[in-house]
Amino acid sequence: MGKNAKTQREVLPGDATGPLGRASLGAGLTIRALEIFVVVAKAGTMVAAAKQLKLSQPAISQMIASLEQSLGLQLFDRSVRPPVLTLQGTALIKHATAITESVRQFRSTVRLGTAAPLPLLRIGILNSFATTMGPYIFRQLRNIAVEWSIDSGFHATRFRTVIDRDFDFAITADESPVPDEVSAIPILTEPFLLIVPAKYNGRNPSLKKMSEELDLIRFGRDPTLHTRFDRVLEKHGVIAQHRYHLDTTEAVLAMVAVGSGWTILPPLAVIKSVQRGDPIRALPFPGKPFHRTINVVSLKNEGLPLAQQIRGASIDALRQHFMPPLRKLLPEIAKQTTLHGATKV
Repeated sequence: MGKNAKTQREVLPGDATGPLGRASLGAGLTIRALEIFVVVAKAGTMVAAAKQLKLSQPAISQMIASLEQSLGLQLFDRSVRPPVLTLQGTALIKHATAITESVRQFRSTVRLGTAAPLPLLRIGILNSFATTMGPYIFRQLRNIAVEWSIDSGFHATRFRTVIDRDFDFAITADESPVPDEVSAIPILTEPFLLIVPAKYNGRNPSLKKMSEELDLIRFGRDPTLHTRFDRVLEKHGVIAQHRYHLDTTEAVLAMVAVGSGWTILPPLAVIKSVQRGDPIRALPFPGKPFHRTINVVSLKNEGLPLAQQIRGASIDALRQHFMPPLRKLLPEIAKQTTLHGATKV
């Protein structure tokens, strides 16, 4: 009785020493074997699977046989042509498909920037960059991810958002010091400009006089950048009256166009407005120019190949769609603008 009970126990399905137990799972149970099992089931024949996988039909047959031996199960009924899944094979194909798909996504995530597309890419991008260069960049990079999550809000373009893993990458002009945890690869350095209504008198208006006659229209929420602006204005003896504070460059420029005030913006934020012939004027900032640098930001030692791809697509877009109109419409400003060709981390 004891012997019979032991024998019965050895063949109980699900037992640790039974057909699906740990002790019976041999070398034939590999991720590759499961991938081949899934392809054979979908292709319908081992010949078709061999062609799809660029392997020989005997190699496919041997792999399936080894997998069946490891599981202690018959996955395909070979008594019919073409072979069909057995009842147990049908029960296992769903799980095998889920496992192989998870492994595929895992491999993609580990590679970050190689040929395999990522399941999801989360990127924060400057509003001015998104509205001018974004369409060209995302069209070029569309195949690096199955799904994209793109945010141009203030939070999405901070160094902190990458460190906290809220986003995978950021295209940012964050004015705060670059944290040790991230790599910042420069794309573009551009000067800040005075943007005034087209009807405002004077080709090179005095900052002090202008600030007395017009309101300063603030853009954005970067406190570091605003402090920087205030310090520059103070050097010119200006304490600007800022009655308006808006979060989009389009809204700021619309206010300037109707004569409600003046603002400080970089060329990338105003080039479309200048091209359209909106009633504004973009003037060099008086005195010593001051600039902003746009970077692609990623965590150090993580995703750098993909960051380089994003930078490359950004450089291409800027070279084709930003620099030519800038040279034509604002040639003196173009001379102060640097499109970074060499990678710096």
